[in-house]
Amino acid sequence: PGRAKQKISAIGKFVMPGIIDSSVRLRTPGDGLEDWETVSRAAMSGGVTTILDRPVGSKPVFSKRELVARRRAAKDSRVNFGFWVSVGDKNLEQAIEAIQAGAIAPFADLSVPDGPAHITMAGLKRLFEAAPGIVGIQAESADAVAEASARLADEEPPAHNDVRPPLASEQAVKAIVELVRATGRRAHICSLSTATELTLLDPIKGDLPISTEISQHHLFLNAESQAKLGNRLKINPPLRDEKDRRALWTGLKRNRIDVVSSGHAGLTSKENGGSYWDAPEGIPGIETTFMLLMSAVHHGRLGLERMVEILAENPARLFALKGKGRIAKGYDADLLLFTEGELKRFEKTSVLTRARWSPYMGRELATKPELVLVNGRIVSRRGEIVDDTGRGNEVSVG
Repeated sequence: PGRAKQKISAIGKFVMPGIIDSSVRLRTPGDGLEDWETVSRAAMSGGVTTILDRPVGSKPVFSKRELVARRRAAKDSRVNFGFWVSVGDKNLEQAIEAIQAGAIAPFADLSVPDGPAHITMAGLKRLFEAAPGIVGIQAESADAVAEASARLADEEPPAHNDVRPPLASEQAVKAIVELVRATGRRAHICSLSTATELTLLDPIKGDLPISTEISQHHLFLNAESQAKLGNRLKINPPLRDEKDRRALWTGLKRNRIDVVSSGHAGLTSKENGGSYWDAPEGIPGIETTFMLLMSAVHHGRLGLERMVEILAENPARLFALKGKGRIAKGYDADLLLFTEGELKRFEKTSVLTRARWSPYMGRELATKPELVLVNGRIVSRRGEIVDDTGRGNEVSVG
């Protein structure tokens, strides 16, 4: 009731729900990458209004102490936030208790060969049988990765696509399909990267409760890109061959892929320098997802409605994010206003993440949204932060 304090003209503009980025990696197996304030400011400049922090490699592993620490760290987030928490064989029973209490959303990385985050298929089966809700999974076989790594250990640098071969993803997806078939549990496969994975999943789409996600990098970059930029494009799973990239686009347009995320990790060029074997993995991207996919809409590669599904509607539904993903009475006013036509060269001066670089610099991309609203507040205009005073709310992932 009462008059609005402010009127926003949307004449000639599109309005969509805020983007939900389900794979933002604020940590690596080593030190933290960037703080919540920096990454959330970059997020809202690019239209991301909710970020889900996803673990990488061996940490963070679930513990009550770790969960408290992460929530305390997230108090500086300017956008809404939630967490995936790493679950391994060693902390499995403790994690199951927390999942049953509704405290965490489990993430299982099948590619981790040892350490506290290592999880076997037997452990994953136990997790599926005992804990409700959705399980996020990094689908790469640790055995296949270990075998390839040992075989190529004397090469410097090896091709990352050979160290973590497509076979690793294929084996993991086959095992997940059989496990879901046996248990009926919901599984969310993060970071599909190959045509073979799509071929395996296509026949059971809609029959088994398996949802899928791809990183923007696997849509817009390939193994040849990494050969040119080296460790700066080292990411797990690796950038694949061009035929795989094209297959992912086909799967996206045919509704065989549910979510597109940034897979963001704010590594600087310096941090990714040096030896291949010592370099961490990760590519910045939280502020470019909208720009890249809107460019695809502009060029006719993707429909506007499909873009809204994969960036907002589907992640809100799959992860049970209350009040997100729709423009409707009772929902949070996380909104983007934008136009369809304009393309502009993406320059380094536009990059707000700690990484201070992007693999897409120099490309003609759609511009950042004209307006971004987080919880009803205008926070960004055309990529410039205009309100830095608010804080996001924590969302539970279910």
